Amino acid sequence: MEKTGLGAKMTAAQGVESDEQLVRKAAAAADQLGIRDENARQGYIEAVRRIEACRRKGGTELNLSGLDLTHVPPEIGQLTTLTKLDLTLNQLTALPSEIGHLTGLTQLCLGHNQLTAMQTELWRLPVLKKLYLHRNQLTVLPPEIRQLTALMELTFSNNQLTALPSEIGKLTALTRLDLVQNQLTALPPEIGQLKALTVLDLDQNQLTALPPEIGQLLQLTHLSITDNRLTALPAGMQALTQLKRLWLHDNPDLGIPAAILGGNDWGKEDEWADPKTILAYYFARSKASARPLNEVKLLIVGRGGAGKTSTVRALQGKPFNKIEKSTAGVALCDFVMPDCQSGPVIAHVWDFAGQVITHSLHQFFLSERSIYVLVLTGRENSEEDDAEYWLRLIMAFGKDEQGNPPPVIVTLNKWDDHGCRPKLDREVLQERYPCIVSFIETDCHSNFGIAALKQTLTQTTDSLAWVSQAFPDAWATTRDAIVKTREHSPHLSFAAFLSLCESNQIAQLQDQIALADILHVLGIALNYRRDPRLREATVLQANWLTHNVYAMLRFAETNTGILTWQDRETVLADETEPAMRDYLMQIMERFEVAYAAEHAGQTVWLLPQALPDSQPKAAAPLANSQDATRLRYSYEALPEGLLARAIVRMHEFIEIEDGQRLQWAKGVILNMDGARALLRANPRERQITLTVTGEEPARRKLAGLCRSHMRAIHDDIRGLAPIEETQVAGRWLETAVVEADEKAGMQTPLTIPGQASRMIDPAAVNDAYNTKAARNAAWKPKVFISYSKANVRQRDNLVNQLRILANEGLMAAHWHDRMIIPGEDWHERIQAELQEADLIVLLLSNDALGTEYITQQEIPLALKRHDAKLAHFVPVIVEECRWTENKTGTGSQLKDLNALPEKGKAINTWRPNQNAGWKRVGDGLALVLKEILAQAEKSGKLRQRREGGFRGD
Repeated sequence: MEKTGLGAKMTAAQGVESDEQLVRKAAAAADQLGIRDENARQGYIEAVRRIEACRRKGGTELNLSGLDLTHVPPEIGQLTTLTKLDLTLNQLTALPSEIGHLTGLTQLCLGHNQLTAMQTELWRLPVLKKLYLHRNQLTVLPPEIRQLTALMELTFSNNQLTALPSEIGKLTALTRLDLVQNQLTALPPEIGQLKALTVLDLDQNQLTALPPEIGQLLQLTHLSITDNRLTALPAGMQALTQLKRLWLHDNPDLGIPAAILGGNDWGKEDEWADPKTILAYYFARSKASARPLNEVKLLIVGRGGAGKTSTVRALQGKPFNKIEKSTAGVALCDFVMPDCQSGPVIAHVWDFAGQVITHSLHQFFLSERSIYVLVLTGRENSEEDDAEYWLRLIMAFGKDEQGNPPPVIVTLNKWDDHGCRPKLDREVLQERYPCIVSFIETDCHSNFGIAALKQTLTQTTDSLAWVSQAFPDAWATTRDAIVKTREHSPHLSFAAFLSLCESNQIAQLQDQIALADILHVLGIALNYRRDPRLREATVLQANWLTHNVYAMLRFAETNTGILTWQDRETVLADETEPAMRDYLMQIMERFEVAYAAEHAGQTVWLLPQALPDSQPKAAAPLANSQDATRLRYSYEALPEGLLARAIVRMHEFIEIEDGQRLQWAKGVILNMDGARALLRANPRERQITLTVTGEEPARRKLAGLCRSHMRAIHDDIRGLAPIEETQVAGRWLETAVVEADEKAGMQTPLTIPGQASRMIDPAAVNDAYNTKAARNAAWKPKVFISYSKANVRQRDNLVNQLRILANEGLMAAHWHDRMIIPGEDWHERIQAELQEADLIVLLLSNDALGTEYITQQEIPLALKRHDAKLAHFVPVIVEECRWTENKTGTGSQLKDLNALPEKGKAINTWRPNQNAGWKRVGDGLALVLKEILAQAEKSGKLRQRREGGFRGD
């Protein structure tokens, strides 16, 4: 304990001491306490000054964080009105007894210190609601914790706790409990007494089991137990029906596939799996008879002509074909590995075409839960480049949710032909890519090495625990029925898939969704359920999808990247269902390899990657502009089609010159409000560069929009991880460093060859892409988008405007139904998002007015919140329709609202293009958002955005 007499000596004098006197006495007290470190000494003096200032004004909150304190001044005990005290980021090993005098304290932050014990003074705080003790050296949570009966939040992460006391059950007001990164091996059954608990975080402990009483936590909404040693889940967990997030990743003995677990990135809520799906899979497997899954996806990749198809034939025991045709897209087949430990395993083989034009689509079929075979040959003397290219792509697209790369077997093909033998530094390559299982020398003509390849495939399959995971009999029976159905039908509706599940005793929707996810990952039945345009169809014959999509891509390549309606009908002549032809075009748009546009008076699809290679004359002067904002992205692997995705996302801003769109196979010129951007790829350097010119603020808007889309694309590809740099005074600086420096309040060093290094303001650099308001943590409005699935393109146009507004600091985030987690109760989620939205935007069209859910659920609730002044409701008229005739109960009607873009003039009537209409929409929404922010400021409701959950780091 600290001595307590010093405070009395310093405060005995009557009256107000001068700052000089206060500092002198504080310095003397520091000397008497033996504080020798200068930072700690100055911190102590500053703490005394802040305490005195707080005392004089009767303050209720005191921040003493980050002062390098080794002692807390005892004067702290005088602040009897204090409700919040922050002592984080210091060097405290103990607390003064005067802490116990702060009986009105409701929040105490002690994180990032060196505390080794919780002192008895803490138990004298009867109204304490929030206690943060993260990142200390605590080994025990004392039984006296029971005295803090008002406690609602307890953060105890990053300590050395080995057990929880049974007294934890006395904290019945507790709603959040964070025990991340301790050494817990078990939880006491009293944990079940925490009836109010909504959030429980147990990541990175050593738990092998959970007590059955955890099923009594009926209010629990977030439960995270990643990176433990769980071997089983208690049956009582099925009662946790309020769960919104359940993370069980990195508990391999539970045997839950990654496809069921979903993502565990806090910032990517749309990737979280529905807890009902996870628990349904686990308990369906454990309570029913089950058999091993014994299926694996086998992907064969490599350059065209390397012998991929011949390798597949050899694996199947088929004779070598000297005149084997090259694969046009993806060839699919199955072969059986009979000698696996869990029994015969079916390998679903995907043989990918090697032509470069097809690589942009390959990425959408590369996946986790797969084994890769990379086929190399030395015929073109390019084996080293080929190996690097494909291994980087596999690392980018094949990693699972935990970032683990898939196993890769490298076959060195045509070994009997000495002129074709691949020459590789195998040791160096394996050092760089530890995912390489083995190098196998093969020759399909003589069958040399094929037996070794089969053996390696078997051994690799045996090493993958998920291959032999238990698969409920009912699920296996349904899978067999689907395989039988695809013999005579390439696709079926999702409703028919659900009906098939029900006929095979899979009655619960969450079970049906879980099975659909596994079948999708394995490539047995593809369903892109996150896209409202695609969720209603399930593809049973993957080669039907790949054949038609690749055919359209190849046709467009011969027609300067354009695909007309008539071309589509010709290429897809074998598909007799018009709805499925539409589905295939929507797949192209979903894969972001095509977009619809007006061309020569008709609607066509443009495929950026299939455009000619030559860039227009306007590109060079733009690239060489002296006054420009510049970004550079450097990749370990630059996937074909990555730039095309960016072009598709921003195609509405493509500059048109003499009736021609300024885009080509490796670049595009964009124009927004007079600002111009050149975005182009340099495959040789594995880079994409962005150059933006023009006057502010248009330049910042365009640069920020481009960067926003590039970052979103990178977020979609877990393993891509490019380096993003911005140019300052001719030098490239990593944006991550500049952003971190601004957040930390530091200057950024800039080094120019031949000159002394100088420091620059990082905020000025970041201002080129968004405003300071966009980068601060203050509360900002949230936007809900209501739309018909027929208006997905218009939704994307709206999202572009919202991205610009977010970069201006006017809003936080937008939400629409594509962000619903697979298997989640979509009605419940939509209602919740509507209730939380500050601005609701409705895209009005005939399809929207014809959608029962929009007219009977979304519009009435939006109007109700609008009338109650809880949210702003703005219709956007995308096409002429009878929206003013819509009647919804009592209160305001749609006709009473101010519609955008301008007096309800439909966007599809704007000529010569609709960009001006969408800009008016953006400008109108900006005014609404500014009003929301002004109202929040005026009412004092502006609050800090919660970041990082409740962990308190």
